[in-house]
Amino acid sequence: MEIVELGETAVIGIEVVAYFGQLRSEMPAAWRELFSRQDELPALGTGVFVEASNHLGDGRYREIIGAVAVVADVAVPDGMAVALLPGGRFVHHRHDGSVATIAGGYQTIYDWAAEQGLTLGNRKLDVGYTADDVQQPHELYVDILI
Repeated sequence: MEIVELGETAVIGIEVVAYFGQLRSEMPAAWRELFSRQDELPALGTGVFVEASNHLGDGRYREIIGAVAVVADVAVPDGMAVALLPGGRFVHHRHDGSVATIAGGYQTIYDWAAEQGLTLGNRKLDVGYTADDVQQPHELYVDILI
């Protein structure tokens, strides 16, 4: 676990806005759509896809799954959206478990942050998804408010 500085990050891809309980059914369809349209995304220098999450309040979340755009003025394909994550300080954790246990990886971040007296924000970034579903480590980030 560590605190890192990230620059502004732009994620281009499929957007899902839903209540937390609906994400379990909405996200698999969004991933299928993304993988079927992956050639429309900016080049994946790392070969991995990302999920940017923002808790909007009242249990609603905005998820963008796709690719990190390295160039600020890259075109957004029709039917896709862009999420701009402001730069700043983030808690970073490398999750070596399965995708199914990523929520536990985020809980590790929240527990550690609480022990450190940090207040975390609503923005998360998860880097490590692959189109062929090969399991690999995921780099998890949550923004720090204080």
